[in-house]
Amino acid sequence: MKENAFLFLKNWFQHYVHGFYSMDAQLQFHIRLKEEHTMRVLENAKRIGTWLSCTFEQMQHIKIAALLHDIGRFQQYQTYRTFNDALSVNHAQLGLEVLQESGSLQAAGLNDQEQKIVKNAVLYHNRRELPIDENLEWLTPAKIVRDADKIDIFSMLVTKEEENKIPLPLELGNDTGYSAKIVKDILQGKLVEYPDIKTGNDLMLFRLSWIYDIYFSYSFSYIIEQGYIEKLIAALPAQEEIACVQRCLWQYAKEHAIKK
Repeated sequence: MKENAFLFLKNWFQHYVHGFYSMDAQLQFHIRLKEEHTMRVLENAKRIGTWLSCTFEQMQHIKIAALLHDIGRFQQYQTYRTFNDALSVNHAQLGLEVLQESGSLQAAGLNDQEQKIVKNAVLYHNRRELPIDENLEWLTPAKIVRDADKIDIFSMLVTKEEENKIPLPLELGNDTGYSAKIVKDILQGKLVEYPDIKTGNDLMLFRLSWIYDIYFSYSFSYIIEQGYIEKLIAALPAQEEIACVQRCLWQYAKEHAIKK
């Protein structure tokens, strides 16, 4: 891979995103939201890659995959005015189509194998599960991007609760309850199923269940250090079963964090 491949793609990314800038305040807010999210995911991914002692070439793959992981979000919001894939389109698949149509990876000098690594990381970053075959070369960059993405979403959710910047999806309404099934799934160590989400609290619990989908000890340690579990649980009803969810998730994170 050419040393300037990442810089080329970062410039391409900025030019591409700026094409969605608008005088429409709602559109501009959401485009900037995802642009800023991307830069934070990039920084998270770099920190994880550094902790893993990745080679220069591996770091290039990781940085490019993180930079481009949400490239489909911009067209998604412009077209559908939502980030909800269920109500619009799979943004990862759309991102892959954007990359294929733009020819940006080829223009950056990535060979076929390098393009496959980046494209699969983009395509799989929002999948419920990754393939089991640990020999797949693209799995590590994909795992890093998934962790980096979730870490920033946790951060954004905490900011939302503190500053009320990100509105609740309208399709969930204003119901303040939560599903007993979702709580049960988390207590059994399961990822919450998206179709089970009916309320804003269910959505928060769904995202908290991502703790079971974190891959690296560094990521668990960071989540613990930032207090994300406690801060997000605090936004939920003060019920004993919610307190059990907090203890369960915190214990799982602690067991998988960096051993000191």
